[in-house]
Amino acid sequence: MNLCQAAHQRKLETGRVQILLLYEVEPLGLELTASRQSDVIPVSVCCLQQITHTDLLHALACGFDVIHVQACASSAGRLHQQQEVELVQVLGGLGRILLFDGAEVLAMRLAAGIFPFPSVAPDILAVGSRRDTARASAAALLPPSADHVALPEQAPYGSVSLDEDLCNQCSSCVWVCPSDALSLTEDGGALSFVESLCFQCGLCISICPQRALSMEPGMDLSASAVLPHLLAGQGAEDAGTPGLVEEIAVLGSASAAVQALGQARG
Repeated sequence: MNLCQAAHQRKLETGRVQILLLYEVEPLGLELTASRQSDVIPVSVCCLQQITHTDLLHALACGFDVIHVQACASSAGRLHQQQEVELVQVLGGLGRILLFDGAEVLAMRLAAGIFPFPSVAPDILAVGSRRDTARASAAALLPPSADHVALPEQAPYGSVSLDEDLCNQCSSCVWVCPSDALSLTEDGGALSFVESLCFQCGLCISICPQRALSMEPGMDLSASAVLPHLLAGQGAEDAGTPGLVEEIAVLGSASAAVQALGQARG
């Protein structure tokens, strides 16, 4: 957070490009990376694998124009990095997150001229859970017209659909859901779903005896993502009705997330 606040403030005061450099092993010639047109902020981290798409999205939305991340040495670590970077690229960070192996590649990239991007005050987007922060940051990075973004397979965001003709209302999916994304309405007559809580673990799919459920990776950037909507039962097509809004208590930080989404999109 402090890094983002400092970068955001420098950009407001000087208009200079803000570049973040994350590494485990210090690249050769790091002391020569200073530029007249940009501020290069090198940061040594203990474990690059712990840097997630949420960290990167928030940094891009709140002050940094480009982030260079040192590639992990292990193949497993690099695969994880690539998945996180791919997610950031789709959620508004296209071309702004770059992995590097050696000092020469890094020096060449740092020498390239870039223009600063708009940024949002960090405290506006760092609300609620890390998932809320990722969603609000993506909303700030993407154009306002992007209400929904399709994501790569195995992304931890997405929706669940129900084939009501196959469902026998056994409620197994509700009992097994670890995040309370699936629930029953108060009268137990319908299945309710909150997109912002679902991290696509697939437990509901695997336990359903009727194979009535399916998942689709993606991110809903509208405020309705934090509200319950019906998957089955009477009035299922009326998502976001007043009766459903009463279920907002299960969301915890939902009101903060809605506010952040609105400010980010505005």
